[in-house]
Amino acid sequence: MKVDKICIVLILILAFAGMSWGSEVWVVENPEATSYKFSDLSAEILVTIKNNNDHVQYFKISQAYQGSLAEAENNTILWVIDWTSPAAVKMVKSRYPELGGDYGWKIQPGETKSVCFKLSAVGQMGQIPSYIIRADSDDGVYWPLVPEPGLMASWFVPNELEILNPNLDILRWKGNFSFRLTNVDSTRVSGIVRAPIVPVDSKLTHSNPRVTFLDDELAVDTQIASWDVVMEPGASRVFNYVYEWPMGRSSSSATQGRSSSIPTAGAQENTTSVPTRDTGVPYGLFIVGALVAGAGVVYAKFMRH
Repeated sequence: MKVDKICIVLILILAFAGMSWGSEVWVVENPEATSYKFSDLSAEILVTIKNNNDHVQYFKISQAYQGSLAEAENNTILWVIDWTSPAAVKMVKSRYPELGGDYGWKIQPGETKSVCFKLSAVGQMGQIPSYIIRADSDDGVYWPLVPEPGLMASWFVPNELEILNPNLDILRWKGNFSFRLTNVDSTRVSGIVRAPIVPVDSKLTHSNPRVTFLDDELAVDTQIASWDVVMEPGASRVFNYVYEWPMGRSSSSATQGRSSSIPTAGAQENTTSVPTRDTGVPYGLFIVGALVAGAGVVYAKFMRH
């Protein structure tokens, strides 16, 4: 095998190793014994799209999100469309007619169009409390202590439409998410709660209550809004968070700061505050791998005969 190819393999190994070394182990959980549950999940999406093709194109709202729901048979969050702006039209085909049919927009060649719409979850994560479970949890038995990482998150690619149709270019994407968190336990509970749905390569620009930290150790280029929450038995609270894509987009609404645990009884509303941090996934190994690969390529091109 050529030296440069060896180095490319090496950098990939180092990159993936850097993501796994030192990461927290999630031990298997019992969904029936989980105290915090999500409900009333909603998403308000604003997107600007350009049609680079020479003919008219269509795009529509997806009403199914593939996650890892606990206590669900198909692990899919289903949505109904609350409203659209501008008004969407019914599409020629519908994948989920039971949810009211598929609606979307047409976009003319060369046109740039901005649309906004709101979705509300039905069933699991909607009227039925549920949460995101980590599918690859470790089922080993350990003693006498194990870590408790809290509730898991799920993530998606906000500009996936570009992959499905390369002629449609996503210029801007913004998602405003909301959910209700309830302590279904009969005792006071404390733990880490992560946003259930998070876009990758996106920046958190608003959160209420204020996030405790941004978890960037679960997925590459993903900042997961996370809260340290203390709740009394039967208590519930609404959480709201906003992401913008791409991550490099600046936003004047983001400020720095950290908060302590979030009380639920008589709690005062927090203003926007998004902490930033320079640590997390050990990218140092990736940099080392890049240097090694670069040296290998130079050797392969100039030092060999």
